Amino acid sequence: MNDTGTERRLLGTVLVDERAVDEAEVYRALREQIETHEPIGEILVGLGRICRPQLDRALAHQAGLELDERTGFGTGLRVEIERRHEIRRAIFDA
Repeated sequence: MNDTGTERRLLGTVLVDERAVDEAEVYRALREQIETHEPIGEILVGLGRICRPQLDRALAHQAGLELDERTGFGTGLRVEIERRHEIRRAIFDA
């Protein structure tokens, strides 16, 4: 439980709610976690199911925080990385 008295949502649930992964991908990562003992987020990044910025945002949401998106030089770079990740994922899933 966290300081607000509410239960912390599981990372897999957060990622499914954000439509970053589906339940089957979470279950696959959980099965791998049993063998490797790695954090589920790291497994999903390693499998190419999510990218690092998606994991960072989901971890922040899980903790009840909002990441401060920066503006200025490089603005939009994170969005471009995620867009390329989604295109690559769509190609390999097809």
